[in-house]
Amino acid sequence: MFCVKCGKEGRTYDSLCSECYLSSNRFTSVPEYLDLTICAHCDEYYVDRKWKHYDAEEDAVRDFAEESLLLRHDARLQVLETGIDKMDAKNYRVKMLAHLLHEDLEVLEENDTTVRVKRGVCPKCNKIQGNYFESIVQVRPTGKRFSDQEKDEVLSRSMRHVENVAKESREAFIAKVAQAHGGFDLYVSTIALGKTLSRDLVSTYGAEYKESSSLQGQKDGHDIYRVTYLVRLPPYRVRDIVSIRDRLYLVHSTGPQSAKLRDLKSNEFLAVPNVDLREVKVVGTKSDVVDAVVLSESEREFQIMHPTTFATVEIKKPRKFERTGDTIKVFPYEGELYFLGN
Repeated sequence: MFCVKCGKEGRTYDSLCSECYLSSNRFTSVPEYLDLTICAHCDEYYVDRKWKHYDAEEDAVRDFAEESLLLRHDARLQVLETGIDKMDAKNYRVKMLAHLLHEDLEVLEENDTTVRVKRGVCPKCNKIQGNYFESIVQVRPTGKRFSDQEKDEVLSRSMRHVENVAKESREAFIAKVAQAHGGFDLYVSTIALGKTLSRDLVSTYGAEYKESSSLQGQKDGHDIYRVTYLVRLPPYRVRDIVSIRDRLYLVHSTGPQSAKLRDLKSNEFLAVPNVDLREVKVVGTKSDVVDAVVLSESEREFQIMHPTTFATVEIKKPRKFERTGDTIKVFPYEGELYFLGN
């Protein structure tokens, strides 16, 4: 076989020798100008059809230019070398050297383009700015029990939950937080996020949970609903002391179905359904627990100094308990001291 252009004999490509074929064919191209969008609110870049965070703008420019390189269908890209030259604050000159294979030919091709970084607004921030939400999570205390510290704790946990979900989904955000009826309302971006957030609070605090929906209209022939999730926290928290039929218990842990309690007389554990604890009386919180100095210790009891009267008193020692310091924690209640632990 010979080249129909120069007459050289040997392997041909579309009737041309390798030199003539490569001189009249290109396998890559890129537009002269590329516009890279950065969100004016969250500073994420729109690259590869997704909004992404970059620590350095040059990295976003590089990825955007490389993804914009057009490759002919009969060529395979082996290596792409990219160099970036910053022209001014928001314009970059990008040079790319492509190492290609076409059949058995090794090809080198250069391309250059100008990437212009322009500000815009991503769909997520556009929704946030417009206070968009599909569900409301209403967090309420039982009775009047909801201190500012507790409210901040529950709100912080809610925010962390949403932030964790947002790592995998840009649709996850809280549009706003409003104080309401002793608690607060979270205006949540999606129905699914409202449900998972509510279930997380139920699981963590043993809260009561209800949901309701209302029709907001139609879009593309489909009904659009807004869902409200009511999360009512129980009157107790972990480490609270509660009274049940004149007997004291320490709330050891909470869950979606039941709470684990420790009997402060027998030191035995028991699980109690949440529904049976809705009206329980809280007689002490962690702020009511005090340290008592241990004077002596035997297999079955401690001799301690009473934290207020300074008298020597005895208190039962639980089996297998090992003291870690010079004091133990006790709860004074109605003239009696109850052992809590280290």
